[in-house]
Amino acid sequence: MDMPLRDAPADATDLEHLRQEADRLRDEQSWADAAEAYGQYLRLCAEDGPIWVQYGHCLKEGGDPKGALLCYREAERLLPEDSDLQLQIGHALKLLGRDDEAFSAYALALTLDPGNVFARAELMGGELPSDPLPKPAPKPASPPRPAPALTRAVDGALVFDASDLLDYFRHNRAPTGIQRVQLNIIREALAADAEATTLVAFDPRTGAWKALPTALFLDLAELSATGADTREAEWVALVATVTGMLRGAAPHAFAPDSALVNLGTSWWIPDYLRRVREAKSRFGIRYIPFVHDCIPLEVPEHCAEGLVNEFARWFAGLCLHADAVLVNSESSAEDFRRWQRAVLPRLEIPCFRVPLDAAPPMAEPGALPEPVRDGRPYVLAVGTIESRKNHLMLFQAWLALLRRYGPAAVPDLVCVGKRGWMAEEALRLHARLPLLRGKIHLLHEVPDTALAALYGNCLFTLNNSHYEGWGLPVTESLAHGKLALVPDHSGFRDSGAAGAIFFAPGSLPDLMEKIWRLASDPRHREALEARLAGRFRLRSWAEVAAQLVRDARAGAASRLPAPWARAVPPLGLAQPLGLLPGPEPSLAMALADLLRQGAGWSAPEPWGALACLGASALRLALPAEAAGESLRVYVELLGQAEPCVLTLRALREGGAAVAETVTLGVAERRFAMLVLPAAEGGDLLLSLEPASGSEAEAGRVGVCSLMACRATDHAARLDYLESRALIRLPG
Repeated sequence: MDMPLRDAPADATDLEHLRQEADRLRDEQSWADAAEAYGQYLRLCAEDGPIWVQYGHCLKEGGDPKGALLCYREAERLLPEDSDLQLQIGHALKLLGRDDEAFSAYALALTLDPGNVFARAELMGGELPSDPLPKPAPKPASPPRPAPALTRAVDGALVFDASDLLDYFRHNRAPTGIQRVQLNIIREALAADAEATTLVAFDPRTGAWKALPTALFLDLAELSATGADTREAEWVALVATVTGMLRGAAPHAFAPDSALVNLGTSWWIPDYLRRVREAKSRFGIRYIPFVHDCIPLEVPEHCAEGLVNEFARWFAGLCLHADAVLVNSESSAEDFRRWQRAVLPRLEIPCFRVPLDAAPPMAEPGALPEPVRDGRPYVLAVGTIESRKNHLMLFQAWLALLRRYGPAAVPDLVCVGKRGWMAEEALRLHARLPLLRGKIHLLHEVPDTALAALYGNCLFTLNNSHYEGWGLPVTESLAHGKLALVPDHSGFRDSGAAGAIFFAPGSLPDLMEKIWRLASDPRHREALEARLAGRFRLRSWAEVAAQLVRDARAGAASRLPAPWARAVPPLGLAQPLGLLPGPEPSLAMALADLLRQGAGWSAPEPWGALACLGASALRLALPAEAAGESLRVYVELLGQAEPCVLTLRALREGGAAVAETVTLGVAERRFAMLVLPAAEGGDLLLSLEPASGSEAEAGRVGVCSLMACRATDHAARLDYLESRALIRLPG
């Protein structure tokens, strides 16, 4: 990537004119000419980070993603906290086929700005309009303010983490399955005992939880049920109020022995479990997540690859941090236990089953959506339109029924749900055939009032997922007195036990036969509905919430070992710090996260993690075999954009320290080695500090891996060095 040369502008006025000319060429999509103008500008103003971004964008659009990545990396040096810049880095890496690195860049973008909708779309596999040209970011007017003091905790409270719910509301309004569960349970827990219920949300910018006022949560819950328009002024103002309040709030101080209960998902939040670990150490909290399903592990072929890898790493880390888990069905409980034992075979994490057999809050039915407002009969399918929900088989069944019996005899199919990932084949089939387009209606962003009307007027409901943890639409269907036709597997067996009609999974003939019988024989359908009404009883959400609170308190009473004591690796085993790929969780994934201690670490990347000198340390639990042995400790380091001199200081907990000073050049990879004298016990602690007299007080260094072995174990040393060297060989 060579910058074009021109005669230098004579003064600041000419320089500004050159920048404006470059902007104009960019806006006209004259990428080569714009790149030339930006390059000349940067010859004269090399520290202008936003213009480096513009230069990179023009190169990328002009077909040079490698050159673009170099520009973005230069901008990253100047704008380390810019979320949109990380988004652009991710796009360039994606074009270069470096998908894992791209995923990490998108995750970092979301960490820096949880409202970055384009980064979220890349991570979640959703679709959004192309992001616009990145505009130069304004320079900060003043240095950041010091962090506010901690807020006071409420003794004895269950602390519900609403991070996932709030993140959903930043980009959506009408709640779906997991969001409905969270809203209903938290609302009922507050109603039962507001004094003992605290709400928090995780702030990735500061790595801390912030208290969420009850009144704001209840306002969100109420307003989310009245419509689906995210642009409505009242909704926009409320979301902005919550977002601004959390950004300015002080970190939450947990009461000792309180339980952090996460009813949503957290796998997508970079470094979430490291912050849980810090809170466990600092406040003595218990961590109790709700594992709604293990779908990315059970059917990874129906999930985006990045999601599978991230979920596998999260699940592995959860096994080291959770004091108990909550699940919704026997299927989810069996899945959790099986995968947990694969990671930690000698540990049994308490697992509490909280069935979601609750009647949904009955919204006042509104008007039916336009496609079925004329009174035509229809079958209702509620769920995200994605590969796992297997809409393709539903569309194929409808097509076969239409061709066999004719459009007049076959009811319409109404599919309610957002568009997800990997549904292209089903959508292509629907779009290609007018016969299907006239009988199958795809509805998005349907408010609760319209959904209530759809449930109330349908013939029956239909779900065909390849896998479910529970299947909330089944419960909602039965609550409305409507039969649910579902495959006989996974969580459907729990949610549909009281009255669902089951068909053989994957059997198109069986599915078609049962659809036609229910649709064409009113007496048969009405008889089944009458039997359903006579034997089906749902709990209230208050009952579900009461059980969950009891189980969470019981889980909080467990006394499992600390995270680093749950799995002690043998001596001589290489411990990478980078993001390990799935599709299955492993102990190595959990240990890669667990090694990092202190507030100076950045989120891990495929190669390792960045450590801020003076605020970062490594902790490795040592096995009993290490007692009385002298140890060799190896650390694989990676230099950054500036030369660095650092001191590695290692000791066994409670023992004497040894130190080694290391000089690293730019992008230099080096193995440092320390020898620890024989000691009786204690974990290995290793700190990364600026060298005495070094000017790099806030310097950063990359850490790729760690290994400890007996000082006399030459084979382990050679295996480690050779294995790490082979990783770096070009492929």
